[in-house]
Amino acid sequence: MCFQGHIVMATRREFLYKTSAGTAALLHASNAAKAAPTGGVSSKGPIQDLWVIPHNGLSPADSMIVQCLQGLTASQPARIWQRHSSFYAIAEAQMKAEGVRIHEVGSAWDLLKQFRGEVKGAVLYRLGTHSLNVATSLCGAMQAVAIDESLRGKAEAAGLKVLADVREIDEPEAYSKYRRMFASGISVEQALDKPGNLRDFAVAHRAFTFATKDRAFRTKVVQELGPHSVLWGWGTDEFQWVSDLSRAGATGGPADWCLNLSVLENLPAGKLQRPTRPTKPQEDGVRYVAFVMSDGDNVQWMCGDFIGNTRFWDSPLRGTFPMTWEVSALLGEVAPRVLQYLYANAKPNDAFVAGAGLPGYTFPHFQSDPVALARQSAPLLKTTDLPFISVLNANEGSMAETDPLLALPEVEGILYKDYAPYNRSNGALHWSRGKPCLSYKFLLWENLMSPADLARGVATMPTAPRTDPASFAIVNVHAWSYGKSGGPMEAIRQAIALLPPNTRVTTADHILAMLHSNFGKAHAAS
Repeated sequence: MCFQGHIVMATRREFLYKTSAGTAALLHASNAAKAAPTGGVSSKGPIQDLWVIPHNGLSPADSMIVQCLQGLTASQPARIWQRHSSFYAIAEAQMKAEGVRIHEVGSAWDLLKQFRGEVKGAVLYRLGTHSLNVATSLCGAMQAVAIDESLRGKAEAAGLKVLADVREIDEPEAYSKYRRMFASGISVEQALDKPGNLRDFAVAHRAFTFATKDRAFRTKVVQELGPHSVLWGWGTDEFQWVSDLSRAGATGGPADWCLNLSVLENLPAGKLQRPTRPTKPQEDGVRYVAFVMSDGDNVQWMCGDFIGNTRFWDSPLRGTFPMTWEVSALLGEVAPRVLQYLYANAKPNDAFVAGAGLPGYTFPHFQSDPVALARQSAPLLKTTDLPFISVLNANEGSMAETDPLLALPEVEGILYKDYAPYNRSNGALHWSRGKPCLSYKFLLWENLMSPADLARGVATMPTAPRTDPASFAIVNVHAWSYGKSGGPMEAIRQAIALLPPNTRVTTADHILAMLHSNFGKAHAAS
């Protein structure tokens, strides 16, 4: 993952080949916080005042105070915002344009003074230890702010009584001792070296927060907080993290670098509707390919470095060729304005698919009840207007494991990729109820498949789209590749320039629609 405010490039899946290895669940009404009809925390009215503090420059201890206050007030008419770049700057400008009164704040202690009436006391913790996550877990339930031990005197002078001292408590002990205080359907896994991110969201939802390498403990937590819970944040090993969640019937929301998520989920966005565009008449004697940007499941990237970065959404090349973007359906619950912005600012040849995984990141192969999981996904797909979806599965899985999703009326087609490599199924096509599930045939991934390699592969495809489904192919573009040579959008431009004659570049939704039109009736009973 990358988060531009921290200059962090801890890229997901980047070293995939070097190693072997909530949505209706967020959506469960919490036993500790009233849930809105669509999920999230119920707003107590439109936002009127926004107290803004710069994110950069906050110390880890002060950042915890800000996030606790932010989570406690996230649904109030007066809310707190951490100023930052990318979409966070856009959202702040939107609120200001909508008449929200902006109040500049100089310090976390100024915020505490302003919102003192929302706080009943303090939870004492020690930075750099697991007590940080324990304090995060308890602050929502106790209506408290987390205070590092170095600030105890200052907090008590400000009138904060210590409600709990958790400095010697780790997450398993806290889970055992305080389990009934935590919300159902949601939890957060957050590393101890990230005290400044996502914790407002955990506080707002009274979500149990932990960091662990103990896979059995992770599975126990998400299973007991279920059914079908969403674990937000990130782990230390991608494949193990997603596998653990999937085996427990849960899904993941990669969000470990998120800011302001508790406020974003309460900002109204209106009806979300993908931009529609006319399609060109289908041609004979050609092959069709579509380029799809990877990692759309990455909520923190969608809120952060995705928008404003010239390698991605703000590339000067966007609009010069058809492009398909994965976006997380979870954004419909926790950051609908991100989708609203993308839909409103799309170019005529931009298209969107949900991905990868629903409701969050998951491997269908390990899910014990894929039918229930698919039903959990349906409201999100309807809310986000995303009928074409991406599925990322464990290598030992099969395309037939997408059948429960294809059975949904909200789903019109699926893009399928294996874990490593994404195009392991080599363009195979699976049908269910007359709907196509098409696997990736090609990649654009640095040191794996270059633009020239891709062009040579495309040249071997047939050019009979009405009679031969192998005339269609989708290309997964690795979001974290080609950083030193212009980025993935530049790699696509180079690849298109090398494509053989009689090749047409379109979007993935159009490819699935053409497959359905040309071959769907023959597979209606599949």
